[in-house]
Amino acid sequence: MRPVPRQAAREVARELAHAVLEVFTTSRPGVTAEVINRASAVLYAVGAVTVLVGAVVRPDLQHRGTLVAFAVAGLCAGAVVHATRHRTRVWHFHLSQLLAITMITAGVALIGGRHGWADAWLFAIVAAESVFFFPAAAAAVHLAAVLAGLLLALGAVGGAALGDLLVVGCVLAGLSGAIRFLARATETSGIDPLTRLPDRTATTEHLGRVLAQVQQTGEPAVLVLLGMDHLQATNQREGHAAGDALLRATAAAWRSRLGRRGVLGRWGGDQFALVLPADVDTAWALVEGLHALVPGPRTASAGLVLAELGDEVQDVVDRAEGALAAAKRQRRGSSHLWTPGLPTVRGLYEALADGSVEVHYQPVVRLRDGATTGAEALVRWRRGGGFVPPGDFLPQAEASGAVVQLGRHVLERACLDAASWPVPAGGAPLSVAVNASGPELAEDDYAAWAVAALHRAGLPGHRLVVEVVEGLLDEQSEAVVANLHALRAAGVRIAVDDFGTGWSSLSRLGRLPLDLLKVDRSFVAAVQPGTAAPVCEGVVALAHALDLAVVAEGVETDHQAAWLAQLGCEEGQGWFWAPALPTGAFVERLRGQDLRAGTSTGAEG
Repeated sequence: MRPVPRQAAREVARELAHAVLEVFTTSRPGVTAEVINRASAVLYAVGAVTVLVGAVVRPDLQHRGTLVAFAVAGLCAGAVVHATRHRTRVWHFHLSQLLAITMITAGVALIGGRHGWADAWLFAIVAAESVFFFPAAAAAVHLAAVLAGLLLALGAVGGAALGDLLVVGCVLAGLSGAIRFLARATETSGIDPLTRLPDRTATTEHLGRVLAQVQQTGEPAVLVLLGMDHLQATNQREGHAAGDALLRATAAAWRSRLGRRGVLGRWGGDQFALVLPADVDTAWALVEGLHALVPGPRTASAGLVLAELGDEVQDVVDRAEGALAAAKRQRRGSSHLWTPGLPTVRGLYEALADGSVEVHYQPVVRLRDGATTGAEALVRWRRGGGFVPPGDFLPQAEASGAVVQLGRHVLERACLDAASWPVPAGGAPLSVAVNASGPELAEDDYAAWAVAALHRAGLPGHRLVVEVVEGLLDEQSEAVVANLHALRAAGVRIAVDDFGTGWSSLSRLGRLPLDLLKVDRSFVAAVQPGTAAPVCEGVVALAHALDLAVVAEGVETDHQAAWLAQLGCEEGQGWFWAPALPTGAFVERLRGQDLRAGTSTGAEG
């Protein structure tokens, strides 16, 4: 046999040492050092009290004073375990278990006789704790140590036949196996089934404990929210199985890199959360290493926030969401540290309450004659002397669920404003278009609420257009389909927003109740003098083939407006006509159009 090269032998030894270290420095999923600490402290106390009770109720007991000393030692050990809870690590509890086994072995051997046999059942406490808290390999080592201690103790007691020892050992092993089975059955509690990471609830609970520790010790802690970039596009192009595989691979790579540093959890959707007991510089360097582990060519963005004294969980989460939104806005695949002034979800809720969230309207124009036929309602958050860019707060609102309340505010306001708009001279009453997000359409009562808002405003259903981003048009979603059909039944028109960017199938578009198709601004931007725009032309032709009216977004030049009109596009919107306007300015624009139309008619007469 050829000798193993020295370098290879060292690599094998290193890997073996790493595997052993991993076994004895980790706990079962969802089991933290704090949980083990509390249980160990309680079980030390239970064992000590049991010994004290035995010393009191058994008058013929020998070595009573020694056993009382053992009990006091057990109470002291439990107190030490509890007192050092903020500094202990998982591997410390292996030493704690060894100490407990040693104490029980010595105590049983010292008591002797039938009393020793009775007290030997204290070994069951150690065995149960080991199999519940530690990985299988570590638990097996503990169980072997328990059985060895049992044999030594009862062997010292004497009077035990080999069969008796085997029966007791089998009972302990069987009890341990049953507890292990129950522990495995509960592993899914608090664990994300896709990535096997702690889920949002478990991660939030851990963050709460870390923040409590920050208040007590002042040690730094950082929350990092990591969001996979363009995961929805991956799901649409390659299927949800590919998106799930990407999340699993990323979670595995990150978990391997992090090791025992912090807690990585699945925050939901395309987001992960990392709770780090570290300063900002250490956290930043660690997160930069995580960026490099995302399977290419995909990227992930990260938002970091340093916990401060007095922070509650929601304070830190809001800031981290704001930092993540800023990272995605400035450059996908980058990290951003939260700084005062970034918008937060809590700030958005406060703005909704105090009226700082406004609704502006961008005119929708009929291309053949330039007449205004309606407007799209666009949300604006007024703060300080200006407005918060929608890209700074809408992603956070959607990820947090705040977009449902935000969307209802916009819909209510839009219906009320549209009901008060004047009817253009010689024209029909104007329509208003409102965007519906994925979380809104997932609400079972979205359509019912929208129809109720129409009734409260006194706005006919045909004057409301609900715009749905193409990627949300999933005919397999019962809530989406039911809401779309209910809206259609109330006379509300349904528009496909940003068409061409969501990878829809023609069969999907043909099965859903749709009325309008909005051409994405990226296709309209390709319409330039002297250049062809086949994609834009094809989208318009496809819409007409499906018997859908067409609205072009992002029209900025006279050439684009004329080209689209010639192509048969019915309506358009963009800066060529007007930006989004407050409702007062929008009404003034309507009146100005009517005045110019009246002057022109009078001159012709």
